Amino acid sequence: MAPFHQLRPLPQLLPAGARGFAVVDLETTGTGQLCRIVESALLLLSPDGEIEQEWSTMINPGVPIPNAAVHGINEHLAAAAPSFSAVAPTLAALLEGRVLVAHNLDRFDGPILRHHLWEASEAWPELVVDLGDGIDTMPNPFLSLSKLCAAHGVTLSGDDAHTALGDTRALAALMRHGLPHLHPSRAPVRVAGISHSAPEAPVLLPRTTTSRKGLQQSHDWTDATVVIPAAGGTIALHGEDVHGWDFKVQKALEHATSLGLTHVTFEPEAPADVLVVSSLFIDSPLMRHLRAAGHPVVVSKVFQEVRAGAAVAAKRWGERSMSPATDADKP
Repeated sequence: MAPFHQLRPLPQLLPAGARGFAVVDLETTGTGQLCRIVESALLLLSPDGEIEQEWSTMINPGVPIPNAAVHGINEHLAAAAPSFSAVAPTLAALLEGRVLVAHNLDRFDGPILRHHLWEASEAWPELVVDLGDGIDTMPNPFLSLSKLCAAHGVTLSGDDAHTALGDTRALAALMRHGLPHLHPSRAPVRVAGISHSAPEAPVLLPRTTTSRKGLQQSHDWTDATVVIPAAGGTIALHGEDVHGWDFKVQKALEHATSLGLTHVTFEPEAPADVLVVSSLFIDSPLMRHLRAAGHPVVVSKVFQEVRAGAAVAAKRWGERSMSPATDADKP
């Protein structure tokens, strides 16, 4: 029998000694746990759920941004923003003693934030951050934040969706409304090795508009075709976790085996006959190399419907025609 979910008052979700909640959202260069952060926002909540502080900034990811149309931040806007390393000590100080809250914390925001903090330790070797266990608001089965908001009568407008601050505000409202599927945290964020008064706070760059209208991207996915070889051909697959794997990859591999294809390592420099990805929005060092090389890729959902010898719709990353920048492109 499934466990009975009881709505708990917010203070009961906190471990002893926690200062409150830190609701976090990240906008990134894509899906996948190795993508780069382009915007970060925090809402600091009291144990009772009252907003104590808002904090947000765009982040210069240091890599191309292939999904600007999703969140509204392109390379032009991000160029003037601080790096994650520059804001890491400030962010860590805000998180200290709080319970981290995010929608899909365990599979997305948490791993990405941990990876970025680990990288920042190269610039700040004394900075040690333990994010604790946190609270993941994702229900089972999965629901997007917008659908979860709709189910509980919380407003998340189209302009706010996929903006870090807009998403944190909606998530904080959901916390105050009450979500019976939430599990109490056992450990808040702990920070060691750096004073609250140092280093000097970086110059933040909060976004000034949420409009995607007229947004410019230098490259985009274009249509291509791949022919599925007969038995004996090779296939390489790439998914969203740090190992390049996920359940969509597993399904695609099962179908590849039924077609007699041989699974090989995903190498952009020496590509297999068929390259299958869980999503075009995965961003990882491997996918960046693949996009730069211009190899056609097939989305796993499409691949699972094909037969040997058939031509299948694919996508290839390439330069797109650019019109002059509009006011929407300017910071």
